[in-house]
Amino acid sequence: MRRTSTRVLATLAAGTMLIAACGGDDEKSDTTSAAETTAGEATETTAAAVETTAAAVETTAAAGGDAWAVSTDDCIDPDAANAPIEGTIKIGSAMPLTGGVAAAAFAPVKGGFEAYINYANEKGLLGDMTVEATIEDDQYNKDLTPGAVSKQIDAGVHIFSGIIGSPNNAAVRDTLNEECIPQLNALTGSPAWGEVADYPWTTGILVPYTVESKVYAAQIAEQYPEGAKVAMFYVNNEFGQVYANAFKELAPEFNLEIVDEQTIEATDSAPPTSQITSIAAKAPDVIMAVPLGAGCIGFLTELANAKAQNAGWAPATYVTNTCASNLILGAAGAAADGLYTSGNLKDVTAPSNAEDPAVKEYLDYMNAQGLSDIAATAAAGWTTAEVTIAIIKQAMESEEGLTRASIINAARNFEFVPMLAREGVNDKSMGEEDPFLAESLQVLQYDADTATFTDIGTLITDFES
Repeated sequence: MRRTSTRVLATLAAGTMLIAACGGDDEKSDTTSAAETTAGEATETTAAAVETTAAAVETTAAAGGDAWAVSTDDCIDPDAANAPIEGTIKIGSAMPLTGGVAAAAFAPVKGGFEAYINYANEKGLLGDMTVEATIEDDQYNKDLTPGAVSKQIDAGVHIFSGIIGSPNNAAVRDTLNEECIPQLNALTGSPAWGEVADYPWTTGILVPYTVESKVYAAQIAEQYPEGAKVAMFYVNNEFGQVYANAFKELAPEFNLEIVDEQTIEATDSAPPTSQITSIAAKAPDVIMAVPLGAGCIGFLTELANAKAQNAGWAPATYVTNTCASNLILGAAGAAADGLYTSGNLKDVTAPSNAEDPAVKEYLDYMNAQGLSDIAATAAAGWTTAEVTIAIIKQAMESEEGLTRASIINAARNFEFVPMLAREGVNDKSMGEEDPFLAESLQVLQYDADTATFTDIGTLITDFES
């Protein structure tokens, strides 16, 4: 049977936890509370920013009698799932903070997540309720994620949010659903997070890879109405494979011929020289790339070298929006110029957004926290925490009050516009009818000279329910 106790898992995962401990477990765990941060006291906001803050915590109340509701009958401890949460709510997560290419790109997400938790406590967004966030380092290794999660469960965490990585979230999904602990806002676009009937306690926050794939395929077809030859490059794990399979399935519909497929292991930090050499030999019109973290830089650098060695070859290059960070693309330099990607948050570094009240408030706060250097990448963590707090607020205001069960009910009957969302983006979920929170995307093109993105067309909302 699939259902087993997390307490049993904790024992079975002891070896994994020992491996993590060898790297200095205490150094890989950071706990945030209101008492730890006073830098925000120095932050001043304009009247417009205050209005933005107020709007950011407004949520749509749970639907009426027909609203989706979770059953706690099969929980290992139903009483715990329905027990009131009072005083302090503890949020857990696991992210790659050390250990390779993923950590280099995604560690700033932790900074953004914790910054919003501090912000929420300082602003009293949950009234007298205090929020604590603990983030464990799983090094983007799915074998370490269960140990990190089990440790936090034993420490009394009420919910998890923002775990990074498809394989990492999948590694703990069974356990958290059996324990009936909300696994909110998985920072991955795997379509698996839409399996509400089997995994009611797990939700995602990113646009599903299937939707992102279709957005790119449609854009490529618009560029090449007579059809195009496409080469694929992707990381060889669940993340890359799900994305690649989705794109390959769509290719015939858009008259796209896949002429080459090259992969790289998630743990491989070597430049993908041989893979790009193979792709260049096929001279495709388009490259669809799904690299991971700092691997985005290596891919783009090798591609630039190959284009320099093959005069006249200038393929349109698409990369998944997990690479769409100024931190990553800025490190790639001129090699990133002209690539296509997508997003649904505002570019907080763009001069055109400098006077946007929400962007200004965000940047001012991050500066006060000493985090201005990671603000672009940290926006994903900030937004994930913001959505999490909004879900908790809605659960607090429900008839049931704040419980683990009311939190997941709020998450699945939810409508919210994050403060950094692009105009027109509206996060919404409706139980099994619409399990994906975000399904709108804007195609973007990167300008290496200005380190900013240019919108291509308009926001695509065709996939919203």
